[in-house]
Amino acid sequence: MKSNANVRALHFVVSFGITPEQVKMVIDQASNQHFNTLILALCWRGSTKLISTPWAHGDRQWKKRELRDVAEYARSKGLSIIPEVKLLTHQEVFLQDSHPEWMYNTNEYDPRHKLIYGTIFAVLDELIDVLHPTAVHIGHDEVNAGITHNELSSDGNGAKQNGRRMLPADLFLMDVMLIHEHLKKRNVETWMWGDMLISPEEFPEMFARDLHGRTGGYGKLLRAQLPRDIVICDWHYVDEVPGFPSLSAMRQEGFRVIGATWRKHETIQNFSKYAAAHGAIGMMATTWFIPATKSGVVSNWHDLSQIIHASGEAFSRDFPDEK
Repeated sequence: MKSNANVRALHFVVSFGITPEQVKMVIDQASNQHFNTLILALCWRGSTKLISTPWAHGDRQWKKRELRDVAEYARSKGLSIIPEVKLLTHQEVFLQDSHPEWMYNTNEYDPRHKLIYGTIFAVLDELIDVLHPTAVHIGHDEVNAGITHNELSSDGNGAKQNGRRMLPADLFLMDVMLIHEHLKKRNVETWMWGDMLISPEEFPEMFARDLHGRTGGYGKLLRAQLPRDIVICDWHYVDEVPGFPSLSAMRQEGFRVIGATWRKHETIQNFSKYAAAHGAIGMMATTWFIPATKSGVVSNWHDLSQIIHASGEAFSRDFPDEK
């Protein structure tokens, strides 16, 4: 099973309060801008009610029938659906509140707690059975979230950092491999974010703050141990340079790579052109649209529309449909 050779993906978070009708409006915009893939971040702070997520309760969560309806609507508009579940990292939006006993620190769960995988695999299986996706995005970005650059340990052995512990790279790898194996049995591809696989030391010309694989065992060393059938989503949001050598490096190592951008117009244009010229299978427009927030993410519909328009224009130019 291989992904579409020319992926033009839009990433959208189904946060609490986002309705199916609103997502259908986003789908309409995406279709008009020639996107062919919709990545829906689900189970976000209890926003998705599944049999496997009993902690999500209330009357505003998405039910399975609504997920199925939105997926069918997206397909009718020419977009395939890929669910993303925030696994390992950013557990403030998934398992942290319901299962604090499984946490390694405030950001990541501990892969050594094997009971975790009964829950994770149940969630993945339920989403696969409802949505029938060709791939699942497993997250795995920003292991060092909440730890400043100066606090990061160089030994990668989980040393305490001002009361926090950096997850060792071997536990990161363990988690990826277990989830990848499960998805492969379901004939579903694994997609994941790539920031923990690249470092400023390897790519000094790139924007260092977003290259998170700087701790021992991460970066190139971790990348070398991953199965080559994993699709790496290489995100860069604010780089102003024309080159993105992290994508080229991963391509040369045998990975299929999707470039990912956010709201900066120059980065969208430059990265899309570079990705097309260096063998990427496509591009992804992240939106990080979380209404009524002041956390620095996109919070109004106008800005969301601007991202969809600018990205769709660039991606359809650089990754057109094959004739």
